[in-house]
Formats: sequence, structure tokens, C-alpha cells
Amino acid sequence: MAEKELNAMTTLIKTFNTSSAQVLNVKTPAYELHLNKQAERYPAVDSEAAPLAMTGAPEAPAASAAPTVTAPLVGVAYLAPEPGKPPFVQVGDHVDKGQTVCVIEAMKLINEVPSPISGTIKRILVEDGRMVEFSEPLIELEADRVDDER
Repeated sequence: MAEKELNAMTTLIKTFNTSSAQVLNVKTPAYELHLNKQAERYPAVDSEAAPLAMTGAPEAPAASAAPTVTAPLVGVAYLAPEPGKPPFVQVGDHVDKGQTVCVIEAMKLINEVPSPISGTIKRILVEDGRMVEFSEPLIELEADRVDDER
């Protein structure tokens, strides 16, 4: 994407955030942008899971929250590498720290989402092909051990 389009998109997002508008959908030949202030909000539960954080610090994790893979950016979440292929992970699968557990498409770019820890997939919290918000929980994990440093 050209810098001109990126600057236009950034301006739209900033203007939308300060406006009273609740929904904004923009489609151009270069990009599609869907913003929704009415979307369900999710707290950040794992600051390690969002290494690509764009703005602000994530909220503190809840004391009893399970380790969670959260969305590092806004986009469309996909649980498989492409349609018709098996998903990256399923409930009960073991994953290693850094292993891709899903991807998020944003501005026609595919971004891999890695597991922040080694552990077992306990729940998949997002539907394939659904728009996700920054820091939205995607996958709940059970850590191999508390001091996982692999």
C-alpha cells in the first residue's frame, strides 16, 4: 500500500475516533476499512500476546485469567492458512511459544499470530473469517508451566 493511502486511512481512523459516528465503512481501489464503535469490547489479558501494539499500553491482566492469544491488530481473523485447508490449531492441540495459531488479514496483508507461550489450546474464542479488534482474545491456552521460557 502506498504511503498516500496509508496516510488517508490514518486520517480517517483519527477523525472517526473523535467523531460521534458509530460505524464507518470505506472501500477504495487500494483498501477497505471497516470501523465500528458499537462492536463488543474485550479487555487485553496478556501483554506478551500483542507484540505489534500500535497505541497505548495494554490493560493489566486479570488475576485469574488464563493465558490468551490476543489480536495484535484490527482485521479479519482466519483459523486456517487458506480456505479448505486444516486449521492451524484445534482444541486440545499442543503449541510451542512462537508457533502460528491463526492469521489476521489487514489492508490485504496476512499477519501471522504466534502463541505467546507453550501450552495446550483450551478454547478458540473467535470464528473463522470474523473481524477482530485490537487486543481481542482469540485463543485461550493452558500453559505448560508458569515460568515458560522456551
